[in-house]
Amino acid sequence: MKTDWAAALAIAAMLAAGSAVAQTSAAPPAARTAASVETLDYVVQRGDTLIDLATAYMHRPLDYRRVQRENRVANPRRLAIGRTLALPVDLLRADPDEARIAGFRGAATLNQDGRSAVPAAGQAVREGAVLSTGANAFVRLALSDGSHVVVPSNSRVRVSRLRRYAINGAVDHALTVEAGRAESRVTPRRRPGGFAIRTPVSVSAVRGTDFRVSFDEDADRSTTEVLEGAVTIASGDAEALAGVDQGVSAAAGSVRLLPLLPAPALVRPDAPQTQAQVAFDIQPLPGAERYRGRVAQDAGMIEAFAEVDSAPGGPLVFGEMEEGAFFLRLTALSPEGLEGKATTYSFIRARNGVGGLASAMDQRDRRRFYRFRWEAEGVGEATFRFQLWREAEDGARDGALLVDQPGLTDEAFTLSDLPPGVYSWRVQGARHRFGRLLEAWSEPQQLRIGR
Repeated sequence: MKTDWAAALAIAAMLAAGSAVAQTSAAPPAARTAASVETLDYVVQRGDTLIDLATAYMHRPLDYRRVQRENRVANPRRLAIGRTLALPVDLLRADPDEARIAGFRGAATLNQDGRSAVPAAGQAVREGAVLSTGANAFVRLALSDGSHVVVPSNSRVRVSRLRRYAINGAVDHALTVEAGRAESRVTPRRRPGGFAIRTPVSVSAVRGTDFRVSFDEDADRSTTEVLEGAVTIASGDAEALAGVDQGVSAAAGSVRLLPLLPAPALVRPDAPQTQAQVAFDIQPLPGAERYRGRVAQDAGMIEAFAEVDSAPGGPLVFGEMEEGAFFLRLTALSPEGLEGKATTYSFIRARNGVGGLASAMDQRDRRRFYRFRWEAEGVGEATFRFQLWREAEDGARDGALLVDQPGLTDEAFTLSDLPPGVYSWRVQGARHRFGRLLEAWSEPQQLRIGR
């Protein structure tokens, strides 16, 4: 038999928030029916009547009759001050609430009131709106109680419920992940309010916590990862309660509780990103199928602007990126699609390289001059170091360096009268950027000199 939803949500609330800020209880023993009813305890104040309470806080004024019957009130116009009434939550009126666009970046759209447009910072978002993001796009939604939801890249999320209960101002919000992902940080909520994220195959409900939900359309599978607090996940008649560092993979009518993978680590965490493409090598993590990286201008990932998944077991490749000081959030994904715990690295992106290497020979007055040229890649003044050595037949270095010249400012270097043989040469570019000395070597180039 399916677990009572209200009870499961209450358990999640206690684990997530530590203590409730509003009291709920089941109906009094004499008033309980076979089906459990979620109720809100209300303490009678001076001047209260059941009719007035129904008019102010319920769907219809006549709803007082059910409250009278279930609480065994003799006279609906006479209530003892201080008496506790169990008000059925399904009778309580919830008025429309609003959220706002806290920020966005990239190709994002807001479909609301029959119109689809680029969102604007501070724009009001109402129930029924749909937020969509493209590649490397993010939308941050601020809810009225201080909670936040991030819609990351390649996602589509519907704001399916934005309500506030008239009786105590408790907010009740729900989102539907139609494709992609949603990341939520939810403040503790008063009952009868709550927060839920739905997918086509699951519902994840909380009173206050930090968690992520995704939906894979191709696999028809939903995943939920809990980073703080607890989340109740339901799919059909199956339910699971996930705590900190746990996740749930849910398909139609089934849920599977699993531990989250630990945070992966970079191979060279302090290395600046100087090459043409920004890429990170990752230390292999047992149980990880692939890795996910997000880049932002802040450690909290509020100003995120790029996100990629690796190929199975491969590095993270972001491609071209502007220069600056940034942060990388790194996670691992399991074969079940669960995204694990995250670690955040700071890194410097400053282009620094040497390309366009070429050599030429010029003979003058029976002497041969060898001109080596290259092109600096990056911003700011650079100095160069030129090295040349002779190759053995097996391609290894034959003896010590013949030339090792640092401190060059020109993008060229000339040598004369090199004996016949096979040589290799390379150039290092060095420049100061963002308070660091950046150094990068070119790939070795081969030079063959005949007799």
